Amino acid sequence: MTFFTRLLGLALFVSLLSADTVTLSNGDRISGKIVKTDGAAVVIKTTYAGEVKIDLSAVTALTTDEPLNVVLKSGQTSRGKLALNDGQLRVDNGAPAKFADVAAIRDDAAQKAWQREDERLHHPKLLDFWAGALTFGLAEASGNSSSTTFNTSAAASRVAGKNKLSLYFNEVYATQSTTQPYGETANRIGAGASVNRDIAPKLYVFGTTDFDYDKFLGLDLRSVFGGGFGYHAWKSSRGYLDVGGGSDYNHEKYSTGLTHNSAEVLVTEELSLKLLKKLNLHERTALYPNLSDTGQYRFDFDTTASLPVYKFLEWNFGVSDRYQSNPLALHKANDVLFTTGVRLSFDQTKK
Repeated sequence: MTFFTRLLGLALFVSLLSADTVTLSNGDRISGKIVKTDGAAVVIKTTYAGEVKIDLSAVTALTTDEPLNVVLKSGQTSRGKLALNDGQLRVDNGAPAKFADVAAIRDDAAQKAWQREDERLHHPKLLDFWAGALTFGLAEASGNSSSTTFNTSAAASRVAGKNKLSLYFNEVYATQSTTQPYGETANRIGAGASVNRDIAPKLYVFGTTDFDYDKFLGLDLRSVFGGGFGYHAWKSSRGYLDVGGGSDYNHEKYSTGLTHNSAEVLVTEELSLKLLKKLNLHERTALYPNLSDTGQYRFDFDTTASLPVYKFLEWNFGVSDRYQSNPLALHKANDVLFTTGVRLSFDQTKK
């Protein structure tokens, strides 16, 4: 037993000799492995308390037994064993630098992670920085009534530097076998994309395209291509409000064989807002006054509210409204849709 006690004591002594040390202004010394500094604190991993975060203002000296990476505020980098005394930091006994001029100190693992993220920020790839969600909803009724309603939607956006790319897709399908004639009661698909580029802190230009199919509106395909200017009216950690205006070209083909080609004014508004810490609200409105057939117009409104359930799983509720002032004969001008279901979210921007 005495032999094992001595062996344990020797191992502890050797580990202390090889450990990094941080000396505080009150005279305390903390031993372990320095992981990094972030300009405000130093993180040291100890064997007895895990990672400890210490305010840099309380550090008067430090030494490391293994090389670390040092980055100065000027951008200069070096690697080696460190020694800090009287506000002067030496790397492997090289020329001292003022500790106040140090931007970061990192071990090799933290430095590689930082370099990967820095490369991603300055030279992003197409698959970087995406955030969005997939929503699924299903309603089934049986007994006195027999019906099935299925809806799905997807939305994703990528913000990299001054550029923003947004994609969306939504689909609703419903069928019933309660009363004659049996069959579909809803069948609608929409998809689109938009590209924004900031040209000033508050001002941006945008291009957009949208495609719609609606069986019960008699619409085989609506293709819209447009663009214009936008204004970042408000932006904070809680959300944003963008407004924009421009023009577009609208081509519509109906099941009757009728086609419409028209120029339109495009007025948009988009709001994203976090309410009550967990409730997320997103709303978009678009107005399309017709320039080729003055007095006619289209109006699109979409809003969703989502509430986190567990990590990436959310409960989603949505409302969509499509209004067309000149529908086909015997068709209504307004379609309103309510949806609910589960939503799977993802966010690469938090890597």
